[in-house]
Amino acid sequence: MKLFKYMAFIFLCKCASMQTLTSSDTVITFFIKEKTDAKKEHTHQHSHYISKSLKQPLFLKAIGTDRSWLNQQGVDGVHAVYLGYITISDQNGQITFPRQQQSDTVHMLITPEIEPELMMSPALIANWITKHNAPAAFYKIERKHNKELKTYYFDVKKLDIPHEIPHGTITIFAHPDHITVPVGISLNTYSTNLILPELQATKIDTAKNSLYTLSIKQYFEQVVIENKKDTLNIAAMIMNQ
Repeated sequence: MKLFKYMAFIFLCKCASMQTLTSSDTVITFFIKEKTDAKKEHTHQHSHYISKSLKQPLFLKAIGTDRSWLNQQGVDGVHAVYLGYITISDQNGQITFPRQQQSDTVHMLITPEIEPELMMSPALIANWITKHNAPAAFYKIERKHNKELKTYYFDVKKLDIPHEIPHGTITIFAHPDHITVPVGISLNTYSTNLILPELQATKIDTAKNSLYTLSIKQYFEQVVIENKKDTLNIAAMIMNQ
């Protein structure tokens, strides 16, 4: 009888551990903000009827006091996939995935459509490939550490478009001309979460891309974000870094 109770206790512990593995405490997240119209700002600043803005001291332009990003609107309705997960940007333009890799290197593909490379049946996919003649842009985002300066930074490079999409690539379903990825170096702080550099995009009708994702949705799992009371949510975690 004691042996039976002991085996039942082990079985329940295994079930509980299996349930906790379905959630992820670390994430990969980034924001897609609306691209401002540079031409309108240029004509507004050089109007003959409006005086130019006064030049502010340099200390007012410090990173800690710069809150201009709060006025930028997020681009919602953009679909993206990553390692078997599919999600859509929210009203703030934020896209979040559970982090499924230890590497600090992430690839990002921006294209309207991708194609599955099937193995034996429509239910078995070997990998995903880029669609022939489809517009696309491919980037490599790598978080690095400078030991001398004791700082972390992202190094973003634009690469040639591959035929076979590498494992662990974040694919954003949009035209590459509508989304701007900041190529180069941007400062970052260390975290178990990967908070990628902010993207700029023009607000367009995403209905066409939404219809396309319905045809491949069965191959991915929908991301469900739940905020726990005993841990900070991702918004608070970004603000408090």
